[in-house]
Amino acid sequence: MDVWVTLVAAVAGAAIAILGQYLTRRGEANVRLTELLLEQCSRLVALAEDFRHRVWEERELGLVGRVDGWDLGESRLAQAKVRILCRDQRVLAALEELNSSGKSLGAYWRRGQVEPAELEARYERVKKAIESFTAASATLVRRRLARAAD
Repeated sequence: MDVWVTLVAAVAGAAIAILGQYLTRRGEANVRLTELLLEQCSRLVALAEDFRHRVWEERELGLVGRVDGWDLGESRLAQAKVRILCRDQRVLAALEELNSSGKSLGAYWRRGQVEPAELEARYERVKKAIESFTAASATLVRRRLARAAD
């Protein structure tokens, strides 16, 4: 009988160890995915703010070519990564508004002849989109990290 108890205890101990390793790896993978998402969301916020600042520099300081030098490819890449990594509808909707408002501002600015009130409205729309995307992505990242810590 003692042999059976020892055997059952050994199997149970091994099963607990394997389960513990599985849960640890799964938690680490979730944290890594969350870190990747945080990095891309942060990059998008920084790029959007950079774009707004470049429009301001051209408008207010008269610097030529600032908007043309903005890294559109980097923004598209970061957006694609967020779409791949994230399923949260609030974040994806905020990302869509960020993209749409940026396109709207950029297209209007490049026309050349702009009405100050219309330009300001589009400029503020981008600002609000940045704030909304920042809030949505921050909420998601915090929630995922809190869940991983539990």
